Amino acid sequence: MIKNSFQEAARFLIDNRSFLIAGHVNPDGDTLGGMCALALALKRMGKEVAAVCADEVPDSYRFLPGSEYIMRQIPKGAVYDAAIVVDCDGLGRAGELAQTLRKFNRMLEIDHHQGEGSGIGLTLIFSTAASCGEIIYNLMQQASIEIDSHIADCLLTAIITDTGSYRFTNVTPDTLRISADLVQAGGSPCKISQKVYDTRTLSATKLLGYALSSICTAADGRIAYTSVSKAQMADAGADESETEGIVNYVRSVKGAEIGVLFRESSDGGTRISLRSVAGVDISPIARMFGGGGHKVAAGCSLNLPLTDAIDKVLEALISWMGY
Repeated sequence: MIKNSFQEAARFLIDNRSFLIAGHVNPDGDTLGGMCALALALKRMGKEVAAVCADEVPDSYRFLPGSEYIMRQIPKGAVYDAAIVVDCDGLGRAGELAQTLRKFNRMLEIDHHQGEGSGIGLTLIFSTAASCGEIIYNLMQQASIEIDSHIADCLLTAIITDTGSYRFTNVTPDTLRISADLVQAGGSPCKISQKVYDTRTLSATKLLGYALSSICTAADGRIAYTSVSKAQMADAGADESETEGIVNYVRSVKGAEIGVLFRESSDGGTRISLRSVAGVDISPIARMFGGGGHKVAAGCSLNLPLTDAIDKVLEALISWMGY
């Protein structure tokens, strides 16, 4: 789906002087890679840029050039001409930033979810794109923005992480062609893979141990799930951002079609990450609880204690799977 052309979006970048770039809660490689690539490109164009995300940048993504620009809150009194929203499925996944973003008259939403966007401004929505990184690459080509090695690493991170290192069914010939161009520009798949998948802090490793040791199954093994409590995070010396990637281990349990991670958040609620195998669209469950996402990767938050959230979501999943 495309609501606006790349030409219109490129003109949007050129015509505005200052930008607020926003990503989604529990940020992943696609939203962060896209945000960082845009921040670097716009700064090089002489624009004023601020980047904001409601949650902390996970340690595994701090290597991204431009990640140092990402803040948790918008500076008081700051005014921007326009906003760019990356991978937020409308504004539903922007978290506490959504209210501020709705005040913008000029907005560009870049997304590959199946939704319609917020309806506020311009939208580049390609539900067939493997990642927002692909869309941003094409936008930069249209705007004649040179992609250097730093931007290439950011966009390649977006693509690698949202395709599961090219293992998911969302990979297309365009995905591979764009990736090749980014490697030609200096992007390093080796470095990205090492930083994202092969490097984990001691605290994150301890937290992973807690999560893996308590994996359970339901629905005859078709659902695998685990949880991480605030007490376990404190004991491991980990923060909430260090739960990144745990759900993929849960989903890898043999026979599991759906993997779920329940994470107790600092406000007493629960965040839920869902992953599924190809052919099982998990996004309806996330939307049922006010969340969103893709067919095989989605999430939501519940204002419920951890144990209550586990019961509620599992009940819905088991019923949804016909048990």
